[in-house]
Amino acid sequence: MGGVLFQHADRYNGKLLGGLFADGFDEAACASRYSSFLYRKISLHKPSSYLISRLRSYEDLHKSCGINTQSYNKALEQLKSGKKIMGLTDCNYIVWISFSGLGNRILSLASTFLYALLTNRVLLVDQGKDMADLFCEPFPDKSWLLPRDFPLIDQFDSLNQNSPNCHGNMLKNNVINSSAMSNPSYIYLHLVHDYGDHDKLFFCDGDQSFLENVPWLIMKTDNY
Repeated sequence: MGGVLFQHADRYNGKLLGGLFADGFDEAACASRYSSFLYRKISLHKPSSYLISRLRSYEDLHKSCGINTQSYNKALEQLKSGKKIMGLTDCNYIVWISFSGLGNRILSLASTFLYALLTNRVLLVDQGKDMADLFCEPFPDKSWLLPRDFPLIDQFDSLNQNSPNCHGNMLKNNVINSSAMSNPSYIYLHLVHDYGDHDKLFFCDGDQSFLENVPWLIMKTDNY
């Protein structure tokens, strides 16, 4: 009995990194998911129970709002309509655009996931040229990879500070403000190293209050 309990504890603290990883994945599908811990020193610190709880809650959100769910399909309707349709869906999304070098992509993606976690958004990842091959699928049941037929995907490379739906550009031209009653279906967030003062207002509470009502956020960033 003691041996069984020890094996369970070893699996939980080792392969699952103390609960940071969800159990139940097909181990053969991505070898590094459950073997990476073998190449690192054992951490003396345990993840907080609150963090683990938030991760499990996010995984539930990702499953219920993820690609090809009814909520996702309704959110796509909003995106194509060009405006938010009240009551159509409760799911909000943040799309991370594959941009810059590998190191910047890894760190900015981690930062974007933290933002998704804090704001109850579903994170979807632009596949770019190689993202599908770089990372294991991190969430059970639903992929985090953005479908290649996503409506705005052909615009990703051209999105910049002057794009009509760029958050900073809209603020600069007084198209939106924090007390606006109507919301667009999506906003582009330009958080690249050349961003301007209006783009940086993304980090302010007042602008976050506005953004939380926008169904789709499209983010290009090399900051973290």
